Amino acid sequence: MSTEAVHTPQRARKPPLADWPTIKILTPPKGRFSPKTDEWCLTYCSQTITGRIYSKEPFCRSLCIRKVFAHEVKNIISFKSHRNVGVDGKANYPLPPEGQPNNVPRILGGKSPEDMHNTGQKTTEKASKIWDEGWYLWTSQSRLAIHEKTDSMMMDLAQQRRNAHRREQRKEVWQDYQDYLQRVPNGIDPDLPPSGESNRWWGAIVPPRPIPEFRTQSLLVPLPPNIPPFWDRINKLLAPSYKVITTLRESWVSGEQQQFAQRVWEKTWSNEPFVLASRTLSKAYERWKDREAPPGEDGGST
Repeated sequence: MSTEAVHTPQRARKPPLADWPTIKILTPPKGRFSPKTDEWCLTYCSQTITGRIYSKEPFCRSLCIRKVFAHEVKNIISFKSHRNVGVDGKANYPLPPEGQPNNVPRILGGKSPEDMHNTGQKTTEKASKIWDEGWYLWTSQSRLAIHEKTDSMMMDLAQQRRNAHRREQRKEVWQDYQDYLQRVPNGIDPDLPPSGESNRWWGAIVPPRPIPEFRTQSLLVPLPPNIPPFWDRINKLLAPSYKVITTLRESWVSGEQQQFAQRVWEKTWSNEPFVLASRTLSKAYERWKDREAPPGEDGGST
């Protein structure tokens, strides 16, 4: 009887400590697939019985904190490439109107239109403030602003800029339509054909109304805000006092104050102060006497 060799498969050798419990560290993805949260919003609204009856706006407060990452404002290799990039390497995405200096309080680093005009700055897209990497605080008291903010949370900075541009175009078209209605009340200019440039609103063409203005009730500032140095304001306010005190100290050290006090003391014991006082009283009495004199006397006209 022949015997056949029985070949048993060899089992793969496990790495050391393979059967022991281990700890796995999973690194979340970065970039566009990152699950990190970049914005948090808290909204509170209340309404009264009277406000509900008369259809008044509810009392609303909204607060949002946003983190702008580097890839949102800078070119990141193999991930994000922005079109409009400045010399400093930052994408030119302007802040919304509530974040521009002319709409921000001065205490938070804002500037009035007069200050911007004096410094030669213009409120153009190139001169306006742009988004930068870091934290931002947004707050508003408008119900419409809260809705727009919620919609903007689905957009990146480029989409938000395009959306703002469409909103401005819509406002301009509506203003053109209102100006046209003022020139042509019935909506048709008889001097031009319906296809003319001035009759582009001819017929039932009515542009949509623009979104009501609510930017004045909103505020957007970086964190920490660009607060002007506190001591600079104090020093500017007290600069005249510092100058007066410095001049007084210098005159006292040089001896001018002592000399002036000595001269005043010597003049006090002389007759010059009494002579000056008597002359002043005599002049005042003469003026009063001339004023009280009736017309026709003392050379007056009859």
